[in-house]
Amino acid sequence: MLKKALSRTANIGHFGGKGNKKCLHTNLRKSFCENHNRNNDATTVVLLKMTPESKTINDSSTNVRACRNHHIETKKDDVGGVNTNRCWLTVRDKGTQCIQKLAGYRLQQHRWKSDYSCIAPSLGSNSYPGNGSRNRDLKRFLEEVGTNQKEARYWLKQFQLISGSLQTNPFAVVQVDQEIFQHSEQLKALSSNLAFLHRNDMKLLVVHGANLLDNKHMSDQQLQNSRHKVTTETMVMVNFLEASGAPAHPIFSGSNVLRAERIEGSTHGRVKSVNKEALEWCISSGHIPVLSSIGETDSSQLVSIDAAHATAEVAKAVQPMKVLFLNTTGGLRDRSGRIIQEVHIPVDLESLMKQSCSSRDHHTKKLVTDLVAHLPPLSAVVITSARTILTELFTHHGSGTMFKKTERILKYNNLEDVDLERLNKLITRSFGKVLKDNYFKELESRLHTVYLSEGYSAVAIITQEAGVGIPYLDKFSISLQRQGEGTSDMLWNCIRRDFPSLFWRSKISNKANAWYFKRSEGSWSNSKFTVFWYGISSQQLSYTLVEWAVKKAISFHEHDEDEEWTAVTV
Repeated sequence: MLKKALSRTANIGHFGGKGNKKCLHTNLRKSFCENHNRNNDATTVVLLKMTPESKTINDSSTNVRACRNHHIETKKDDVGGVNTNRCWLTVRDKGTQCIQKLAGYRLQQHRWKSDYSCIAPSLGSNSYPGNGSRNRDLKRFLEEVGTNQKEARYWLKQFQLISGSLQTNPFAVVQVDQEIFQHSEQLKALSSNLAFLHRNDMKLLVVHGANLLDNKHMSDQQLQNSRHKVTTETMVMVNFLEASGAPAHPIFSGSNVLRAERIEGSTHGRVKSVNKEALEWCISSGHIPVLSSIGETDSSQLVSIDAAHATAEVAKAVQPMKVLFLNTTGGLRDRSGRIIQEVHIPVDLESLMKQSCSSRDHHTKKLVTDLVAHLPPLSAVVITSARTILTELFTHHGSGTMFKKTERILKYNNLEDVDLERLNKLITRSFGKVLKDNYFKELESRLHTVYLSEGYSAVAIITQEAGVGIPYLDKFSISLQRQGEGTSDMLWNCIRRDFPSLFWRSKISNKANAWYFKRSEGSWSNSKFTVFWYGISSQQLSYTLVEWAVKKAISFHEHDEDEEWTAVTV
């Protein structure tokens, strides 16, 4: 154990048994002289362990350097009930300080082994995988996210493009809950997933630390133990990432990244500001920063900070695309115990805060809601399990609870207050076709309702056609930037809330048809169109609606007739 602790500080050589002290002394002198000639000023402390199996000193593995004045002391102690001869070589003056440092390494190794050596991976020379490992990684990734490989590859490509435009900003800030460190399998899965993201050019920043919600007073010993645990977990996280093939860099307390102030009446602190310089340097050098939530005050005092609060403040400073709060249980749950998949801010905020939950969940809701307000428009905050990061990122359905800013859906009964130029651009870009010049003029007499997002990124146009008693969904369009973010579901919920029955048509080859089938109660298809409906129980009425829909004139220019779709992919 001690050999491992000292191997990075000094080289260890083994020598003969109890009766071989003369040979030991001679060989040491020879080694000293050889190395002394190369460097007269070097000062090193080397621990040499006597083992009965060894016969002579292995000079090649005992690279000892010392200054002119040296002496040898032979000491005996008892480790684990076994007498062991140790020879300490000390160097006058600076030698005592070196021995004290070695003792500190030994103590740290004891603590490491007692706490985390059972789960820490071993680092070999092949920590960074080659092409074969990356291919296996990709195969495992596709298996984890499900059978829809096109969907996964689509999101992978989108995220890579976004991450490439962020420069020194990370693609995601990831908070690792302290409980995850008690589960080696989850920690292994997490590091593997993070390594996959890193290898695919999605820069990451990992934050971790203690959960300090109660702000209770802690004794000096409790604070010291807590900080020691956090520091040790930093080393564990770095080791797991390195073992998974992702170069990581620890950022320990005292690095002046989290500038903090002490909370009045508490031994804990809160973040005043974030110094991004060290984080940006680490990311630009190709490493994953692993930051512990221990801040530094203006008077250079260290204060423990709640990990979730530290993560939120770091995310506000670096403005990532995603913020992931990882735990062992998954997303937030509703009253029935089911995971809440999406929370749209500010639309769902009132109902969310009214739901009964634990004090910790209530604190999380408030923290995340505030965080979302300070992130870029397309950013999202996710609470999910450490095991399911890839599923959350690379599928439409996700795996945890996603918080995101969404535009308000506005409702119009006429076109007077609608910016027709912006609406025309939205429909043209979404469908990839140009509307007829008289489309909006003819629409005025048939218009029932327009649902339009505040930023003109989503629209649903519903008409009341002459001779047809059921409202018709004439256009349902989502901008490419908003697809996959839940905007289509928000828009659809508005429609279902106001219209108990509805019908519409879609080109037979439309990729959105699977989405429509799930939301319809009936359908009919020919070689060109599929007609959908809901809220209609009369078979005769459904025949009438189908006959009218397939004969309806197109809305786009004639050369686009073969390509007309009722809605874009959602």
